[in-house]
Amino acid sequence: MKTVLSILGSALIGVASHAAPPPYTLEFPETQPFAWSENGKFSGMAIKVVSMLFEKAKIPFAFQSAPLARGMEDARTREYFCVFPVQRAQSNEAEYQWVSPIFITTSGLFVPPNSSAQFMVLSDAKKLRIGALRGSGDAQYLKSFGFTVEEVNTQEQNVEKLLRSHIDAWATDVLSAHYFAQKTSTKDRMPKEALTFRRSLGSLACHVKTPAADVAKLQSTLDAMIKDGSLEKLTTQAP
Repeated sequence: MKTVLSILGSALIGVASHAAPPPYTLEFPETQPFAWSENGKFSGMAIKVVSMLFEKAKIPFAFQSAPLARGMEDARTREYFCVFPVQRAQSNEAEYQWVSPIFITTSGLFVPPNSSAQFMVLSDAKKLRIGALRGSGDAQYLKSFGFTVEEVNTQEQNVEKLLRSHIDAWATDVLSAHYFAQKTSTKDRMPKEALTFRRSLGSLACHVKTPAADVAKLQSTLDAMIKDGSLEKLTTQAP
């Protein structure tokens, strides 16, 4: 009996060791036009890219919305968790495994329509109160240079704070700024771009212990999407 039980136990261990890994949990902040959810449906430019990426790589996944700061913490501390879109930068490079770029963004400073502020270089805005999305690459970048940055969880909050003069400038990628300005403002209240100050890679950031084979498969799949033009098509069409 002992021998039979030992054999059975070894067999069960063998089955467990070959069990399929769990699907990846892909977290994203509700940030239009990149990614958002409505009535259980996921939409946006980044959603389309990441969906195609994982489907082509034949790696199981499930989307889950979360504030950017929480998503980055989950991807940093929990295996089989990733977050997107993240602005890849030197400050966070070592904390994650990266698959990139899923797109390239240009960040700028936006001011109220009646503002007379003029910036030749980024340091011209050093004394301003700048709003940014919590946990974003723009927030971290500006804080690293000693700027006063007020972080919030949604871009809508930044637009309203800017138009109510609760902040002096809004730091975000140009595409998001134009989308949210049009969504929340009338034409005569449209924030205006005062300076573009950095370009960054919109990327997928995964836990550092993500299997190397999965990272390699995802990156090679993304490289193929770039080469055949499918990535450009997804990132230039309407959300």
